[in-house]
Amino acid sequence: MSTEPAAFTPPWPWPFARADLTAGLRRHLGRADLEVIDIQPVSIQHQRPSIGRVRGLLAGYRSEGGSGSCSLVLKEPRGTTRAGLAGAGRREVGVYQSLAGQLPLRTPALIAAAATGDWMLLEAVRPLRRPDRWKADDYGKAIQGLAALHDRFWGLGDDLEAFPWLGRPLEADFGVHVSAAAQAIERIVTSGRPEALAARPERVAMLARLTAQADEIAAPLLDLPATLLHGDYWPGNIAVVRDGRPIVFDWQMASVGPAVLDVLTFVTKSQWWFGELPVEPAGLVALYRQTLAGLGGVEWSDDAWETAWEHARLWRFLQEWVDLLAASPDALLGASTEALERLWLEPVADAVSSRLGDS
Repeated sequence: MSTEPAAFTPPWPWPFARADLTAGLRRHLGRADLEVIDIQPVSIQHQRPSIGRVRGLLAGYRSEGGSGSCSLVLKEPRGTTRAGLAGAGRREVGVYQSLAGQLPLRTPALIAAAATGDWMLLEAVRPLRRPDRWKADDYGKAIQGLAALHDRFWGLGDDLEAFPWLGRPLEADFGVHVSAAAQAIERIVTSGRPEALAARPERVAMLARLTAQADEIAAPLLDLPATLLHGDYWPGNIAVVRDGRPIVFDWQMASVGPAVLDVLTFVTKSQWWFGELPVEPAGLVALYRQTLAGLGGVEWSDDAWETAWEHARLWRFLQEWVDLLAASPDALLGASTEALERLWLEPVADAVSSRLGDS
């Protein structure tokens, strides 16, 4: 009997099989004889919070055409964006597989993915500038790209029914979001945190009105034409590359709804993360409206835009921020208290008063 110790084979550390990666790289690089010879984890610089786990890797390969390596990003979305909704990963995989060819925006190449969206391998994109170092022209190109996306699918809400994995926050998913907000408000009141809300009776009353009058918040938005929404469009999900054309990723919140929701997210999230921008937010909104009018002839009166904007702000606060504040107040507040007041709490209180009538 041999006394040699058994060879130790370390467990495979990746959710995909080597065959998945090999087939994906063969398609991506156009090399039918490609063989993966090495996979090494690499760090991702300047990574911001995301839904699930994101890892970098370098895949070495060889073929008759020569050897080389390919930088990739592995995304492993966890659960859903909210209980009762479609999985975040399923949404993003759906966009890359079914809609990427129809988008006026560039996206990373999808190398391989689980059909369920539990994992996906994408080409790594090296940005020319970090998001916090964007210039005014970068913001301008991004907002023009957003207008082009909305114009491409303008008024096609019914056609987008062919993709059931897309979110529909103001329609099919409406009750899920309102219920989640109501539960979050109850946690805020019970815990007494965050103090910026719980310690001020007028703001607790404001929160209660948001859920009680959710139908009134949604009504003007539902009257607007529906289009394809990115759902989380901001510099952190856009890579500025050397040829000047941005590459847009993180489509986990892709949905169908009024375009103003994407514009509001772009402006407010940029201000939240980066403070003062190299371009005035009002200028970004004006450029968006001008670009959309030039592409498809869609024009807004100032009053109509202001109404849509304020209702979009109310809805996004109800849909996203109430739950975030209830779940992690200490992480969100702290040094960000001033930004929270300026970008959300004060404007929402004003919009509740002006758009929802007297309490």
